[in-house]
Amino acid sequence: MKFEVIGWTNYEDETYPEHRGDFGAVDCAVEEAIRRGGYRFGGDSHQNGETCTPVLSDGTRALFSFREWGYIMAEALDLRTENGLDYMEWYMDIEKSLIDGEELVYPPAGVEKSRIKPRAEFAETFPFAVSPAEFEAIVSGKKRVELCTKEGGRERVCRDDFLLFACGEQTCRVQVTGVESFESFAALFGNAAEGAESETARRKNLVNCALYEGCDPPALHRSLAARYPNGESELYSVAAFTFARVSEKNEKGERS
Repeated sequence: MKFEVIGWTNYEDETYPEHRGDFGAVDCAVEEAIRRGGYRFGGDSHQNGETCTPVLSDGTRALFSFREWGYIMAEALDLRTENGLDYMEWYMDIEKSLIDGEELVYPPAGVEKSRIKPRAEFAETFPFAVSPAEFEAIVSGKKRVELCTKEGGRERVCRDDFLLFACGEQTCRVQVTGVESFESFAALFGNAAEGAESETARRKNLVNCALYEGCDPPALHRSLAARYPNGESELYSVAAFTFARVSEKNEKGERS
């Protein structure tokens, strides 16, 4: 979903319903608005300020905890340490202004209501090249789609978006009907392999075992460890998508 921030209001303004779900897509929209506007304020202002809650282009408002807002600001401003994103920098802005002397910059009041559109208009299509065996499995409904979402814009993939699988001249377009995600714990241990084998990782993902139809969560973590052998500083989200097939055509528009 390619949402945009079309204005700012206060945290309690029920004129705009609370946005639920679509976390990656919402985060990207808010981070872009912060960078574009040059805003600097913490989680306390987000929840208590008159113009510090973003309103999205589907007419909803995006609400965050103090810590979540700290992550948003850290991502937007690229505040990174050897341990990952430094969300505590903007957990609250009173410390930034009184102790660090940081200048706070707040958004202007107002919402461009004329830009509010139905959710469907923000849907995106994400293309993937797959092998013949994978393509057949997807078309037949036998394959789950599991993706590392912290790369290639995939963090925005959410319900109602489209995935386009291509194999040679054949394509299969599907619409996402559900997303479940969990995270790699490599960052907590500084070593991807240790993170994959950790008891913490096992406990964290037990609730998702049913989704993966018997898949052993640590096994998926090991596959991530192979991709990121140096132990990345961030947690890598992994998402599994359920979908409904929209079309299955070749490039000429004929049924494959």
